[in-house]
Amino acid sequence: MDKNWFHIPIFVYGTLKRGEEREGMWPHAPSEVRFATTRAGLYDLGPYPALGDGDDLVAGELWFIAKQHMEHTLAVLDEIEGYHQRDDDLYLRRKVVCEEDAGDSHPAYTYFYAHDLSHATRISPNADGLCVWTANQF
Repeated sequence: MDKNWFHIPIFVYGTLKRGEEREGMWPHAPSEVRFATTRAGLYDLGPYPALGDGDDLVAGELWFIAKQHMEHTLAVLDEIEGYHQRDDDLYLRRKVVCEEDAGDSHPAYTYFYAHDLSHATRISPNADGLCVWTANQF
């Protein structure tokens, strides 16, 4: 394997996950996708979810992207998520720590909602203690 191949994960919890509406919008195929969790609050905004501050275990996926594709991938995801580093951004890209079932931790990029979530429905933990969003919630 080329020594320039370096995995950098992006944590997704909504429409960019496998099987969801925006899965096909990734500009580069991942080398690997793994189940992971991060600590936050998960909210249902109807057609898509939002992460906010909180201490729940939010379930999602870590997408490992080759280093040489990371800049382009983040630019495409920033556009999808409405992140332009302006006051009117829909989401903000932040770094979080994610954990896999085996206990491995990874710093990862993810997107937090940039506005007040008091109007949104908070997704409660399921029987496994995980907050999970899917397009077919109900």
